[in-house]
Amino acid sequence: MDENIENPHEICTHDGVMVKKTNSNCSVESNTTGSIHLIHSLSTKELWIEWRPNDGFLISDTDTQEQDEWSFVDTIVRRNRTISESLIFNTNTNNISVKEPPQGQTPPKPRTIRVKLKDLKCVEVLKNGLVIKLIAKADGRLHSEFVFQHGNADNFVRSLSSTHCLQRNHRNRNTYDIVEDHTLPHDSDKLQKTFAELQIDDIKSGSGWITDVMRRPFEHTLDIFAKITDVYVATPTSPPAASPKTTRPPVGQTAASPSSTMMQSTTEDYEVLSTSPRLMGPDADGAGGAKPPSESGEKQKLPHIEIQPRGQPLSEMVWRSMINEDGSIPSEKVDLIKEKIYRGGIEDGLRAEVWKYLLDYDLWGNTNTLRDSLRKHKKMEYYTMKSQWLRMTPVQESNFTAFRDRKCQIEKDVKRTDRTQEFFAGDDNPNLETLHEILMTYVMYNFDLGYVQGMSDLLAPILYVMKCEKDAFWCFVGFMDRIFTNFDMDQAGMKRQLGDLTLLLAFANPRLYSYFLETGSDNMYFCFRWMLVWFKREFSQDDTMRLWEVLWTGLPCINYHLFISLAILDGETEAILDAKYNFNEILKHINELSMRLDLDAILAKAEAIYYQVKNAPHLTDEIRGIIGEDPVEKVTEIHTDSDDESDAVISGPTKSVEEEEKLQKKIEEALEQSMYFNFY
Repeated sequence: MDENIENPHEICTHDGVMVKKTNSNCSVESNTTGSIHLIHSLSTKELWIEWRPNDGFLISDTDTQEQDEWSFVDTIVRRNRTISESLIFNTNTNNISVKEPPQGQTPPKPRTIRVKLKDLKCVEVLKNGLVIKLIAKADGRLHSEFVFQHGNADNFVRSLSSTHCLQRNHRNRNTYDIVEDHTLPHDSDKLQKTFAELQIDDIKSGSGWITDVMRRPFEHTLDIFAKITDVYVATPTSPPAASPKTTRPPVGQTAASPSSTMMQSTTEDYEVLSTSPRLMGPDADGAGGAKPPSESGEKQKLPHIEIQPRGQPLSEMVWRSMINEDGSIPSEKVDLIKEKIYRGGIEDGLRAEVWKYLLDYDLWGNTNTLRDSLRKHKKMEYYTMKSQWLRMTPVQESNFTAFRDRKCQIEKDVKRTDRTQEFFAGDDNPNLETLHEILMTYVMYNFDLGYVQGMSDLLAPILYVMKCEKDAFWCFVGFMDRIFTNFDMDQAGMKRQLGDLTLLLAFANPRLYSYFLETGSDNMYFCFRWMLVWFKREFSQDDTMRLWEVLWTGLPCINYHLFISLAILDGETEAILDAKYNFNEILKHINELSMRLDLDAILAKAEAIYYQVKNAPHLTDEIRGIIGEDPVEKVTEIHTDSDDESDAVISGPTKSVEEEEKLQKKIEEALEQSMYFNFY
C-alpha cells in the first residue's frame, strides 16, 4: 500500500467512491469518500488500482450495524444527497454528521488504498452496479470493497477490460477474472476521437461556449449532439468527399463475432468515451474467443432472413373487438394488440387512447370503473405537484439554485421546440405554455433527474397527440421511466448504449465495424443524437410517432432501438466505404440523413437483422444479454443474506388509510388557504 508507483500514467478515474470495507492491512475508515483510479506505471509496465480520499475529515457517526455499513457522507460540496439516494444507500440523514477532531489535535488524514492488478484474483460487481469488490489472489479473501455514488461501478470495470486485463467469468456474470498475461494497448498519442477533437466550438457561436462546457459538460454535450443537424468539422488535410447515397445489398453476408468493450479516458474538459476490441480467451462469456473481423481467420455466416413487409396499423374496429364489456383487456389479447402495433403502428385517431396503455398511464387489465378512479387520483396528484412550483415565492426561488437553473433551461428550450410544427408555431402559443408547465411539474415529480436538454423534444409529440395537459404529463412520465438513463449526469446510460451498439455492429456488420476501427470512428458518437431523443431529429413527426409506438411495444426484444440504428448504418455502408470517409465526414454524412430516411424500409430491415443475430449459431452470451436472451449456460448465483437485503428494492414506509386521509386533508387545507382552488 505504501509502495510508490514509478512514472504513473492515469488511465481513468471515477469520483464519488466510498470505502465500505477493507482488509486488516488498510487503515482507512469505512464510509470515507474519495475517487478510484486505474494507473499504469510506465517504468515497471504494471497496472494499479488506487483509491484516494477526498480532502477533509468526514465520517459518519451512524451506527454501522443499524445501517448495515451503508451510511454515507457526501464530501462533494457541489452536490447534496437527495432523498431517493439516501434510500438507495440506506442512509439515515438525521444521524449523519461531521466528526470534529479533539481541540488542539490535527485530524488524521485517510490513507490511500492501492493494489497491483496482478495481486488480485478477480473483481466482483454487485448491487446493480453500485458496488465492486476486489478479491485478493493470495488467499481469495476480500481486499477492499467500494460503493459508487452514481452506480457506475460497471463503467470502471469496463475501463479495466479495455486494458485486456479482465475477462468475464463464464460461471458468474458478476465476476471478472484477472488475466495474468495481459498487454496494455494504451498509447496516449493514439487515442481515438474524443468529444474535444470534434471541435464543436467552431460550430457554436459565442465566446463563452468553452467556459460553459467546462462548467457543465454533460448538459452542453447533450445540447450539441441533440441539436446538431447539418454541420461539418473541416480538417485541412481531408477535404469532404461527395458520394451518392447507395444502399447495401440484401442482408446475409458473412460475419465474425468480435467482442468489444468500453474504454474511458479524460481530457481537460470532460470524461470521454471510445471503444477498442478486446481479444478474449476461449472461455470468456461461455463462448469461443473472437478477434476483430480484420484479424479473424475464420468467418461465420449469419443466417439468411427474408425481409418481411410491414402490416396495416391498428384500426378502431380491431381495437374495440379486443376490449371486454367491463373495459378490461385480457392478457392474451394484449399480446395480439402489441403484435399488431409492432407490425403496422396505430391509426391517427386512436393514438391518444392506445398510447396511454403503451406508456403505463392506463393498465390493460383494469375495468372502466377502476380506470376512471385511478385517472381521477392521477389528476389530483398532477395538480398538487403543479401547485408546488406555481406557489413558490420569489424568496424561495432565490434560495433554490438548482430549481432556478432548471426553470431557466426549460424556458430556453420550450421557445425552440418544434416551432415549425403548426401545433407549436407562432407567438404566445398556448401549447408552448402547456409544454413549459408540464416540464416544470416533472421537475417537482422527479427532482433527482429534473430537466436535461432533450426532454422537451420527447414531450412535444406526446402533448400533440394527447391535447390534454395531465394525460400528456403521465404519458411523459411513462416514457421517461424507460429512458431516464439517457440523461445520467455521468453519461453512463449513453455510454452503455453506444457500447452495446458497437458490439452489435461488430457482430452483424463486421465490414463496416472494421472500417470504423481503422478510422477511429468506433466510438459511435455520430449515433449519439439517435439514442438521446429516439431518432426524433431523423424523421418527420408522423414517422417519429409511428416509430415510437413500435418501440413502446417492447417487441421483438429489449434494446430494439439499437437494431433501428443498425438498419440505418447498414443502408449507408456502401456510401461510407466507397467514399472512404474519415470520422468528421462520417459525422457530417450521418447528420445529413435527417428527414431523408424511409421509416418502413428501416423497420423491415431492423427486424431482419434482429432475427439474423438471434438465430446465428455463433451468438455470444454478451450479445444475448443485449437482446434480452438467457445465456447458454444459466448459473444460479449464490448471495449472502446481506447481499440479498441490499439488492432488494428499497421503498418508503407504507401509509395506512388513516394516514393517507390525514395527509390529503392537509393538502386540501393548504390549497384552500392559498386560494389555489381558483386554479382549477
